Amino acid sequence: MPYSEIISTFARRMGKTEYMSKLLLSSAMLLASLAGCQTQKFAEHQRFDASVRKELPFRVDSLRRMDGTDMAAYQLFNHYYIQTLPDAEIGKDGNLSVYKTFDFKGATLQTDDKVWRNIVVSKKNRRVICIDRYMEKGCTQGYVYVLQSESKKYPTFGQYHWDVTDPHNVEMLGVTLEHLRGLTLRRMKGNECYAAPASQDEYWSLMFHADSLFEDGLYGEAKQTYDLAFTEDRYILPYHLSEVARKMLGIRNEEAALAYLNHRVKMEPDFYEEPASCPFLQLRDTFELRQRTWDYDLSQKQLLEWVFERDNHYRVLWSQAANRRSESPERVEMLARLAMNTDSTNLEIVTQILSETGYPRKSRVGDFASQAVWLVIQHSGLEVQKQYLPQLEEAARSGDVAPAMIAALKDRIDVREGRPQKYGTQIGPDGKFCPLLDASRVNEWRQEVGLPPIGLK
Repeated sequence: MPYSEIISTFARRMGKTEYMSKLLLSSAMLLASLAGCQTQKFAEHQRFDASVRKELPFRVDSLRRMDGTDMAAYQLFNHYYIQTLPDAEIGKDGNLSVYKTFDFKGATLQTDDKVWRNIVVSKKNRRVICIDRYMEKGCTQGYVYVLQSESKKYPTFGQYHWDVTDPHNVEMLGVTLEHLRGLTLRRMKGNECYAAPASQDEYWSLMFHADSLFEDGLYGEAKQTYDLAFTEDRYILPYHLSEVARKMLGIRNEEAALAYLNHRVKMEPDFYEEPASCPFLQLRDTFELRQRTWDYDLSQKQLLEWVFERDNHYRVLWSQAANRRSESPERVEMLARLAMNTDSTNLEIVTQILSETGYPRKSRVGDFASQAVWLVIQHSGLEVQKQYLPQLEEAARSGDVAPAMIAALKDRIDVREGRPQKYGTQIGPDGKFCPLLDASRVNEWRQEVGLPPIGLK
């Protein structure tokens, strides 16, 4: 029964006047009109998904729309093994073999190390559907990419200004399908089982992987990896939470961005950003209160946090590459140069701050940012370390640098100049402690600066 008849009947039963009946009828018509607009708004999306599912060469249990690509893309899942033969077979090393050609005998049974690809060309809908599927624990999983030309039927999903089904455009289509091959392999790697970080090194590995996924436009997979990296607060570099929040804002995922900023708010009682420029109203009151309490130099604070993160980023990336047997010497050398160039840039920033405004005190930039100066000096050349040691010692006396940090810097200077170290903070290339000034007193001296004892044979 139409809305108008329902409301009219309701009005008569309630004994309403003719005027009230007309009023209710007008309201009903307005609501029906709005509902119709809403239905139209979602109709294209629903029709598109249904038409894609209808054109697949096999039945699928689940077809979930994905974010982060320049085309309509879905993740498929079946509880059973899909036996439909492929048009092409892709190895996890990226090699592709085309089915029914002289150099490919043909696929009979899919294995865990193979990706099966089917291509569906729909001239009626001016689209090409690429289905990449693989085996996982006896089930079929995979991805469906829809290369949709512009059309009146699906204007929102018409991402291509040329007809993807026209044979004259086969070369452009081939380039796109080649790109999708790499995308599928990256997605499969992103879905590998990763665990929450149990060390700082594992945390960085997750962050590197998430950054790589994000750069490839795999935003959903990137967010899952970021979330995993951020499960253990003790390993998190707080700056990363703000950095990833900015990335999420860049792809218009405001919900994720707010979650990451809230995470940092809980981690750091003194963290805040400029309230006026905060895109989230629910955080502005918190930021305004913290700004009145701490009144940091936010510009210098954020700069030093960036310096701290960059110092760690490239040094860890270099170290991990050097420890991988499969890594090429050329890439290890390239990362080493990148780390050293970053050290040089960071040193320029830090020395300029030290000369212009003095050591950045905790009361001005917070604890995390204040440590960046020591970190950069610690990774600098011998003469730079000796030059700024007195300024760092003064900062330690005022409580802005931990005594343990000064102990480590003094040890590094002593070892570089051929003297025995006092605190036992330096390890040689052989994995053993560099020569100690007095092994019988080293733990006593370490306790004085807040370092834990070490075991000596």
